[in-house]
Amino acid sequence: METRTLGRTGLEVGVIGLGTEHLERKAEVMDQVLGLATDAGTNYVDLLYIEEDYWAKFGSLYRSYRDRLTLAAHWSSGPVWDLDFCQRTFENVLANVGNDYVELAMMTMIDEPDRRGEWLERSLEHLHGYQEQGRVGYIGGSAHDPTIAIEIVNRGLLDVLMFAVNMTDKDDAKVQALRQACVEQGTALVAMKPYHGGTLFAINGQPSGITPTQCLSYVYDQPAVACAVPGPRNAEQMRATLHYLEASETEQDYSAVVGNLREILAGQCTYCHHCLPCTEGIEIGWVIWDLDQIPARGIEQVKAWYAEFPVKASACVECGVCLERCPFDVDILAKMCEAAVVFEAQAA
Repeated sequence: METRTLGRTGLEVGVIGLGTEHLERKAEVMDQVLGLATDAGTNYVDLLYIEEDYWAKFGSLYRSYRDRLTLAAHWSSGPVWDLDFCQRTFENVLANVGNDYVELAMMTMIDEPDRRGEWLERSLEHLHGYQEQGRVGYIGGSAHDPTIAIEIVNRGLLDVLMFAVNMTDKDDAKVQALRQACVEQGTALVAMKPYHGGTLFAINGQPSGITPTQCLSYVYDQPAVACAVPGPRNAEQMRATLHYLEASETEQDYSAVVGNLREILAGQCTYCHHCLPCTEGIEIGWVIWDLDQIPARGIEQVKAWYAEFPVKASACVECGVCLERCPFDVDILAKMCEAAVVFEAQAA
């Protein structure tokens, strides 16, 4: 496997990393995936889950691969980010990886409004302390908003940024500017969501013709990218990703796909958020994302996420402004009606 330097850290990582968010929580499946990945040359592993019960169950498995891994352990989780929780769970991860050390501490979703001020500064103080103790090598952060990510990268705070990189961002000027900022600052870019959460592979349940190999080829051609971290569920999906390593130049060629992406993905929401701002304040892309997550996450989990939206889909007045902005001709009004029925009618 090709290796690249992880920005100013100087660490060498295989271009295909491993995201663990969607990995089936069965020891035998996780062992199969880790075995396939590391045998092929993968070493960068993003450890999203920091809860004690996760590590009590799977810590020994990760320890068995420790000498082959470059670990990025998260500081905070999505919904919980108070500093006492961050420190307690981070200490637990360090205690479970086998050598009380991780190469990278990854601050989670640093572009969230509640995390951009005091939380970020105090988190950095904590993590610099871990560096002084020799328990953390470098510091990174994950983000979804390119404008805020640029600000943080340009402050020189991050050795590594984990950010989405996939074909849907080809014409996004803000994302291109973020990558250039990473180049200038020596900040490595770890590409999450290279398959855009799998939405590039199917349109309304039918195959799109886009392959994992084409997606990865696009990712590796982007500035500052050191590695990608696809999130396989099982060994079969890991093998599909690893096929990139033996793919022909013809298989890797993504030019026709990128050139016709709008036609290929017609009707499929890619959560690009070009539909915003909604006149009523609905987070349209995230509402549709919730709908799309039901098969994988289950209705109860997704309903809990949906409940956090301050403005619900039922607030839609069918003004049609979002339809004019959508580059993929998604029937947004129908999606808002569906969300209101699925989430709000059941909640009533």
